[in-house]
Amino acid sequence: MVLVLVAVAAPAFGAEFVVGGTQNTWASSGLTPGGVIAFVEQIESVVEGDVSLFVVDQDSVASLTHWMMPVRVDTGVNITYGMLDRGGEIDINLSDEQVDRDQLEGILNGDHRVAFDRKPVDGRAIQNNGIIVFVDLGARFGVNRILFYPRMTQQFPFANDFMRGYELYINDGQPENLFASGQPNFVSPVSRNTDNADTTVVVEIEAQFVRYLQLKSIINAGFEIDEIEIYGTGFVPEASYESHPLELGDESVWGQIRWLEAIAGDPEDSSVEVRVRSGSDDTPDVFYREIRIGGVITGLSTDDEQGNPLTRESYEQLLRDGRAVIKQTDAENWGQWQLVDNGQTLSLPAPRRYLQFSVHFSNRTLGSARALAQLAFEHSPPPVDGLVAEVQPDVAQISEPTTFTFVARIENRTRRDGFTRFDVETPARITAIHSVVVRDADGGEVARGDFGAIDAGTTLPVQSGLIHIEAIDEEHFSLRLPRMTEDGATIEIVFDSKVFRYGTRFQGRAFADGADLPLLTEGGNATSSLQTDGLLVRVSIGSKIVGPLIISPAAFSPNGDGINDVARVDFVVQHLVTPSPVRVDVYDLSGRRVRQLADTRQSSGEYSIDWDGRDDEGGLLPPGLYIVAVEIRSDEGSHRRLAQAAVVY
Repeated sequence: MVLVLVAVAAPAFGAEFVVGGTQNTWASSGLTPGGVIAFVEQIESVVEGDVSLFVVDQDSVASLTHWMMPVRVDTGVNITYGMLDRGGEIDINLSDEQVDRDQLEGILNGDHRVAFDRKPVDGRAIQNNGIIVFVDLGARFGVNRILFYPRMTQQFPFANDFMRGYELYINDGQPENLFASGQPNFVSPVSRNTDNADTTVVVEIEAQFVRYLQLKSIINAGFEIDEIEIYGTGFVPEASYESHPLELGDESVWGQIRWLEAIAGDPEDSSVEVRVRSGSDDTPDVFYREIRIGGVITGLSTDDEQGNPLTRESYEQLLRDGRAVIKQTDAENWGQWQLVDNGQTLSLPAPRRYLQFSVHFSNRTLGSARALAQLAFEHSPPPVDGLVAEVQPDVAQISEPTTFTFVARIENRTRRDGFTRFDVETPARITAIHSVVVRDADGGEVARGDFGAIDAGTTLPVQSGLIHIEAIDEEHFSLRLPRMTEDGATIEIVFDSKVFRYGTRFQGRAFADGADLPLLTEGGNATSSLQTDGLLVRVSIGSKIVGPLIISPAAFSPNGDGINDVARVDFVVQHLVTPSPVRVDVYDLSGRRVRQLADTRQSSGEYSIDWDGRDDEGGLLPPGLYIVAVEIRSDEGSHRRLAQAAVVY
């Protein structure tokens, strides 16, 4: 097995909180729902064979210890041990009055003094044909061997009381193998014996993922079961970790999140998902239990039956007891979970004092898995308490220049130091900033800048009054303002831009002095002069993925005289939220491809490529008409747009 180590590194611009080291260990910083997470010091101790390490950025790897990963099954350890503690279950198709629960659970604990007894005794009739023992391992494991047997000790010599006829079923717990009720669908037995003569039944199967087992007696003879033992191999296919709410000491804005990630086996066979959320207190979830009277639900309560507030621990105990309980996010104080990538800048609600993350591991094969170490996220104090913003209009024509009015209102009741730098994220390079107006909380004008059209040739920075345009690129523009500290003060910006997809967000960002981690605006009612109360702009969803395609000049002469030597191919990608494959090719009139200009991945936006009139081998093409094709492959299929170009001499 080969292990590949991937690290994403970036300088920490603010403070950095690290989980998965000597200070904030994985075990002390969170919980492991399902109990199938392993915390290991050296990852080489968990994988088989030679181990090689590949590191993208060696400087980012401070340590190769303190890893978290899915459990790898020890081939000599009985999987049923600890099964009940991780949420597993054992049950039987008998009424509670007919079952001794201690006996039933004794099948799983290695105690050879206790057995599940179905032997006939004087005065008791026993019907054993059809008795079913049901086992839920609490998680999926790679299983290859199952044993069951009666007690065979000197104190309890019942070796002859084994099950003489049985069927054994397994189920992997995948949704397609469950009934609509969530119960496993046991289709056909992996082992069946109507005349068993073995005291210890050993069923060996091809190693496969298993969660549920069903052992059925198919004759009426009495029996007892001392233990059901289950053995296996490989990594568990799913495992989860959830951190405690992590207190940062002060309200914070967010920077990057990153971690070290190790890959065992084929990278295509495993994945890891990291989610984060931020909040203002240490209780992100609210727990409820159902109140029933006569079997009818009459309400919900956040207290247990003794009147104590439900905690995570009491909620999980009620869940294990089969009680009806509900968990919901405290929406008033906590944001929703967000899936993040390694190295991504967090866009969580801010400022907030607490952050929580969860990790979910998945793999499709027994020999594949991923591991995490040193999960870190950047944070720093905000320049003000908050920013509420809105943009108008909230509907625009796709790819058409539109004049937008953006207003941000400052919240700063705690009198933080404020900011002078303010950025706005845009889907394309803006073509004009008509005005920037700063107003105090009473609406009085404090500063104003009037600018107008701005193109690529404009020298920056540009100043008008106390307002400076510091930078403009394809994704944002940056302003320098008078210091913004007053609670209720507003910034109004009127600018021209284009949108290329439905739900484009114009995000504002305020930076404290010397800081690189911004406070992001939140959509809301920033001013009575606008009516949108949000930052999203909609467009017609019927528009094509490939927007306008323009060749300029349409006829060009690549003869080296410096006049019209190249043709510029301008095209627009629309409606794409994430990057998709984009190809730009040139064909002659027979349909033969003569030049590939681009083969890349792009998201929505405007793009330009130059064609010098040459083919893929670098030779000048003969005069004539050629077809330029832009093709985008998205989730909805392939999208193409064509245009003509003429090579002349």
